[in-house]
Amino acid sequence: MSKRYPIEFKQNIIDLYQHKVKSAAELAKEYGIGYSTVLKWVSGSQKSPVSGLTADEAKTQVKRIKQLEEENLILKKALGLLAKD
Repeated sequence: MSKRYPIEFKQNIIDLYQHKVKSAAELAKEYGIGYSTVLKWVSGSQKSPVSGLTADEAKTQVKRIKQLEEENLILKKALGLLAKD
């Protein structure tokens, strides 16, 4: 099971790396986290901001949003049909 880190901690590590204060290896050693973890956080932050959601949680949220958008579309169409009567 992977250890969870607070969003603020992750963001601090990302900021230190991106502002070239320290290398990924230095950050990993100083903060007791894996070198690959630092690199994963940094590459993930370039894709999207740290949201506090795991990849699975984010995927679930995206699915839910799509489902709700489809339901809204169906309801709008139904309302349009009822309004004609």
